[in-house]
Amino acid sequence: MSIILNKIENKVKQIIKKEQVELVEYRAFNLRGKLTIRCLIDYPAGGITLDKCGQINKIIFNQLQESLSDVDYTVEVNSPGLDRLLKRPQDFLKVKGKNILLWLNQPVLDKQFLEARLKDLREGKLILEYKGDQISIDFDKVKTGKQKFRT
Repeated sequence: MSIILNKIENKVKQIIKKEQVELVEYRAFNLRGKLTIRCLIDYPAGGITLDKCGQINKIIFNQLQESLSDVDYTVEVNSPGLDRLLKRPQDFLKVKGKNILLWLNQPVLDKQFLEARLKDLREGKLILEYKGDQISIDFDKVKTGKQKFRT
């Protein structure tokens, strides 16, 4: 089964690349006896539409039919949404200049959680404005982040 899952993932990545969007997250798993292929996609600059997600969902489903003819499966293609988790360097670059919430693997300034403005990302470090000071955090100390929206 793992060979089939690898082939499916490679096919999905080919389709995503051809459609000029980025694959933010990919998962293939069994849900109630059915293979579920879940993809979060976005344009490199952000702003993917539901129509584009639906279009790519159909393309993936149709192109997998041949290789999954004996398998009960479903394809889910969604946008990461406004409250998307920031995990990869390119995710953080999309919110440069914005306020972010950070959850850390290792404490920084004796804190596991910080709210700061993202100034830049360079040389494996997040450059932040935190309480009026500029600080840098090694990217490997970051568990995840989120853009903070004003309420």
